[in-house]
Amino acid sequence: MAQYHPLVDSYNEALLQAVVDALEETSRPHELVRLAQGETIDRERLGTTGHHIVVKQTWWGAMPAKVLAWVQDELGPWIDGEGPADRSPLRSVERLTVVTTHGSSRLMNGVQGEPGRQLWRRTVLPLCRPGARFDWISLYKIDRSNEADRRAFIDRVGREIRSMLSPGAGDGPTGPVTSA
Repeated sequence: MAQYHPLVDSYNEALLQAVVDALEETSRPHELVRLAQGETIDRERLGTTGHHIVVKQTWWGAMPAKVLAWVQDELGPWIDGEGPADRSPLRSVERLTVVTTHGSSRLMNGVQGEPGRQLWRRTVLPLCRPGARFDWISLYKIDRSNEADRRAFIDRVGREIRSMLSPGAGDGPTGPVTSA
């Protein structure tokens, strides 16, 4: 699981906590990586996990620079076709989940072609195990949301992650959780 946000008291941190709480409630082992604080994801450790969860905000329709840099640095050779597919750092990932927020509406993101979602689905997901599942959990129009909307989304994230980790939903270890 990885997270990136420069402020530890941000809404993104509350989303991350909902994910961590769900992991702890289901007794799933996990590792938390905070990219904003300079932590890195061990490529070898990443290659042994069944579920990778990324918690990040979407800025201007794209990933924060540190998340994009991680994707380019760690996955670039495989994205560019230079690394053998069976050696991808994500080769054991059976499920890739992205939790994110947008300032714009779902309609605006759709008009733009959902560039952030498509990057994860079309570029990162193919580096995972064949047949891997992809989940996109997103709050749109966060700039126009109220406290009740934001609280409801935190609750939804927790419910969805717990549901993914319920018996029969996959038995692989979870982690790292990348916070962005």
